[in-house]
Amino acid sequence: MKTKHLLPLFALPLLSLTLVLSLAGLPRLSVYAQGGTVVRLVPATGQVAVGESIPVHVVVDNVTNLYRVEVHLTFDPNLVEVIDADGGTEGIQIVLGPFLSVESVTQNLVNATAGRIDFSFGQTTAPPRSGSGTIATITFRGKAVGSSALNFTSVILSDPSGGPIAATTQNGVVNVGGSVVTPTVAPTATPPATPTPTPVPPGTAVLSFVPSPATVVVGQDVQVALRVQNASNLYGVEIHAVHDGGVDATAITPGACVKDAVTQRSVEGNRIDYAASLRAPSTPFSGNCDLAYVTIRGITAGSGYRLSFVSVLLSDSSGRALPVVTQNGVVNVSASPPAGCTDILGYHVVQRGETLYAIGRAYKVRPDAIARCNGITNLSRIHAGTRLAIPNVPWSPVPPGPTARPQFGPGTPPACRYYHTVQAGENLYRISLRYGVSMWTIAQANRLLNLNYIRVGQVLCIP
Repeated sequence: MKTKHLLPLFALPLLSLTLVLSLAGLPRLSVYAQGGTVVRLVPATGQVAVGESIPVHVVVDNVTNLYRVEVHLTFDPNLVEVIDADGGTEGIQIVLGPFLSVESVTQNLVNATAGRIDFSFGQTTAPPRSGSGTIATITFRGKAVGSSALNFTSVILSDPSGGPIAATTQNGVVNVGGSVVTPTVAPTATPPATPTPTPVPPGTAVLSFVPSPATVVVGQDVQVALRVQNASNLYGVEIHAVHDGGVDATAITPGACVKDAVTQRSVEGNRIDYAASLRAPSTPFSGNCDLAYVTIRGITAGSGYRLSFVSVLLSDSSGRALPVVTQNGVVNVSASPPAGCTDILGYHVVQRGETLYAIGRAYKVRPDAIARCNGITNLSRIHAGTRLAIPNVPWSPVPPGPTARPQFGPGTPPACRYYHTVQAGENLYRISLRYGVSMWTIAQANRLLNLNYIRVGQVLCIP
């Protein structure tokens, strides 16, 4: 007589759910009987051809009270590469969310050489999330035939109080073939596109101030980008804007695109004027990009100080005007710094190539504290020329890595009387005449090894 193996009663609902999802053709989220939190990759085994791309979702299952995530994983850079999700930002980024609201980004960076992906972000105002969903999406492109392991090296989940949430991980793999392979696994859900603030006609670019609202403390600075979205065949820009009296624009620096020839860059009075274009053999730009960065200083405490476009011209390589709509910005100025930011050690002007982590190492101060005290929501995005307040929030132990040159404190060079942003056509000799300081003194203060080489946009300390 054969023994019958009956399913326990508790397994029937799970079996029914699996059958329903399978019949509906939907991507299946695993159901774990023990209720443990799991971070995994979907699909676990991806198939892609050389030159083709595949999205891989980082999914969290069965989580409770999730407020922040930090994830580190590796891939084989000889076999696959990560497609940049944000062409307007330096470096390679992935798509964050949508299970968690992307309100505070600490890290979002892909090291294409080492084959490493590091991201950390969370919420600040939205309620904690419970359940299952996608916390990030990585789009891989096949480079060479082979199997690239996708391995989690570290995953940290935390609740609103910062308490850790225990979780296990499940690694994945991307198999790269020589021809297009049709996956046998049902395709995963495509994350929703970022909504546009206001409807615009198709083919029309959008120019806006980002972030808006921006937040700054009286006497301190915040960086605001002139960001263009949905640009097509962009070759030249001319932007004129004004700001209210409670704030002051102190500097404007070129952004990441359309910057070969900067013909106007002025922040006189309450005006902001900027004009730039590409040069042959550069090709017209299409997509999203930060055209320039405006440094805004808080003057008078208050809210709703306006940044308003007066006139804007975007043009193609023939000089023809391109359709564009503008979205004005707002700056809120507070009288006192956020909690924990009243004890300021000094101020640091960001130099080209520096990061918040490099600056934090220079003063042994936590990068997230520097960001909080300067109204920075994305720790991976700061710009040369920004003046940062460095709070007395110790960072210990300080992890190894690139370290910025300290601008104050024991053992630092003489204090900077001025900061000069190098303009097109300038050299060190002309700058030294302007400030009455020898060019050798300026070179020593800025660790310049070649007196004949300075870069446009470089910020120099004038001792």
